[in-house]
Amino acid sequence: MPELEPTVLPITVAASHLRACAAELDGAQGTELGDLTAVIGDLVAGQRMLSSALNRLAEQVDAGQEGVLAAAPPSQVQAMAQVLHAAAGAFGYSADALCESEPLARVLAEFGGPNTRL
Repeated sequence: MPELEPTVLPITVAASHLRACAAELDGAQGTELGDLTAVIGDLVAGQRMLSSALNRLAEQVDAGQEGVLAAAPPSQVQAMAQVLHAAAGAFGYSADALCESEPLARVLAEFGGPNTRL
């Protein structure tokens, strides 16, 4: 069987897929308590990756001041980089808060039973 090459999605496709997945989570009709910890863990990991991605985008915007964005008003470029850094921080803080809830989710699953639907 031939090795599969890793697929690299364009950033716009990946962001669109992320939006679709978030919409699916938002529209989910109930969760079993046993799944709550796994869902929280995946959300924490996703938020940490989004934080990293936003920081990387901010760095690219910063670096663009001396290149492709040299013609743009410097205050606008700096503002965009600051917004991206702030959003990255917010995702990081949210991930930290969710991470703190994982033990509580395990306790709730123990008391309510893992197959109990919320």
